[in-house]
Amino acid sequence: MDTGTRNLPAVGLPTRRRLRVYAFDPMSTRLSGRGLEIDVRYEPLAPGPVGDLLTVADFDGARQVWYRPVDLDDPAILARGGLWPSESDPRTHQQVVYAVAMSVIERFERFLGRRFRWQGKQSLVLIPHAFEGRNAFFDPERRAVLFGYYRADLRAPGANLPGQLMFTCLSVDVVAHEVTHALVHRLRPSYSVATNADVLAWHEAFADLVALFHHFAFPEVVSEAVASSSGDLHDAQGLLDLALEFGESTGRGGALRSAIGSPPDPAAFRDLLEPHARGAQFVAAVFDAYLMAYQASIADLLRIATGGTGVLPPGHLHPDLVARVTYEAVKNADRLLGMVVRAFDYLPVVDVTFGDVVRAIVTADRGLYPDDESHLRARLVEALRRRGIFPVGIMSLADDALVWPDADGLELQCDPDAPVDLSGVIQSATQDLDPFSDPGSIESDEENDVRSGYSEPKGSAGDESAIGKAAPALVAWAGVHAVELGFDPSTPIQLSGLHVVFRQAADGQPRPGIVVQFRQRRRDLEDQSVDEHERIPVHAGTTVIARVDGKIERLVPKPLPFADPTVIDRITDPSHADAARATHAEGTARLGAMRSWNAAVEATDALAAWSPAPAMSRLTFANLHAGAR
Repeated sequence: MDTGTRNLPAVGLPTRRRLRVYAFDPMSTRLSGRGLEIDVRYEPLAPGPVGDLLTVADFDGARQVWYRPVDLDDPAILARGGLWPSESDPRTHQQVVYAVAMSVIERFERFLGRRFRWQGKQSLVLIPHAFEGRNAFFDPERRAVLFGYYRADLRAPGANLPGQLMFTCLSVDVVAHEVTHALVHRLRPSYSVATNADVLAWHEAFADLVALFHHFAFPEVVSEAVASSSGDLHDAQGLLDLALEFGESTGRGGALRSAIGSPPDPAAFRDLLEPHARGAQFVAAVFDAYLMAYQASIADLLRIATGGTGVLPPGHLHPDLVARVTYEAVKNADRLLGMVVRAFDYLPVVDVTFGDVVRAIVTADRGLYPDDESHLRARLVEALRRRGIFPVGIMSLADDALVWPDADGLELQCDPDAPVDLSGVIQSATQDLDPFSDPGSIESDEENDVRSGYSEPKGSAGDESAIGKAAPALVAWAGVHAVELGFDPSTPIQLSGLHVVFRQAADGQPRPGIVVQFRQRRRDLEDQSVDEHERIPVHAGTTVIARVDGKIERLVPKPLPFADPTVIDRITDPSHADAARATHAEGTARLGAMRSWNAAVEATDALAAWSPAPAMSRLTFANLHAGAR
């Protein structure tokens, strides 16, 4: 039958797809009787489901069996708005991981101001039943998120049956957390190497933040929390908790982690080294700021509702008040999460610290919201300070002191020594925002350390991408300005990222910009006693933030000492020579700090005496999550 003539004129495909998931996990849905609908961008899907960005491959590693893939484009499933989740039906497990992962990716795209792509048009693999165990983790080598399943604790299963089969892939929080790890690895692959105590802690903190703020994507959940807590989200059960069912079923007696609860204590952050515990201090500070901003934004509503006293009477809140308070709760959460996500383009390429994160957040947000009318930026900086999280070497916590320094006149497109034509990249990125155009691959291959400086993306046959055309000029430009960028002039520089972004500012207008990432491997500074393929690489890196006219606004360098410090003596401009000396000194201090950290990790690693591989190579997501869960 020719289905194309059923409707004339023809009806186009939908733009959105609704899929059902649990209200955070099966236990929460069973106790509340409520599920959730996730609204994601529509795309034609092969059974799996398999789309442009995600591939769900449901192979049960413990039982050595493939489960039948769900076809979400089946008319019966489309008409239902997706299958109703069931612990006994693997197809619904596949639906849940796809829906949550796509929801997280879309929020990243909105905040970053660009389409998200994996390296070389590949996709992220999601394996709902990868193994039997109390764990779920992102594996960078396989570009996959592996979810385990396990039996609930026999003595303390929480609101579950003793020995009940539990699936981590059915926890919205766990899926959002692990997919965020994959997104961070795509944006900054070097953050999987723990060059200081903050690198993996930031990975965990950011993944927790995305998972927790994902709760606010469901207004019905927030509305229920507002009503049950009389507007005081400190008392909202479950809203600020992460993976409640997982925590209870493993005998912990509560959620895996909570965003609130611990009083600010700078010593706690200073003394904690375990990534989850250290990162939890950052998460708690962000939610301290969020709750302060939320309470300030609803103060007028409470005064109106209480005749000026601000004290609510006993009983249920009026539905209209619940709706208005819910709106403020969701708006503030979206604004704060956006601040943190947008900061990624202002982070260093390698060796990130929480101090870097603070500066990146302030720099990115100040460019879009210069007035900070809601004082959200100031509240966040203060909340972080109270927990001992702030950059070193600054004069104050004012915006002027926290923003990254200016680039001192550097330009890309108008540089007389090494001009760069970025018009093709800008056009391609602009087309990429149009769902009806196909600009091709515009991402660089971030994970190959290519001596020539660039590896052509994997696109269609014969396709020369826009970034491929611009890459050689960018690498040449970086070579000319190596010292100014914080690189050693005698070592090849690699282009590891190029993005055109369109961020929305406070006035509602887009702010276009260009973000370029350069990286340089310094093999001469690595441990020569370890085989080159097993040693921990040592990188310098610099993030360049520019306007679309090529004028560079900010540089975020992570330098290393020059191999030949006499290069400074050959610089004729006194101001440039002083800057080079400062770069060399900063690089020397950074190298010393990294070596001290490596030695400390080696000294505390129980397997160091039994394995020739460096102890840092065992700091993987699988090992970290196995220990924390």
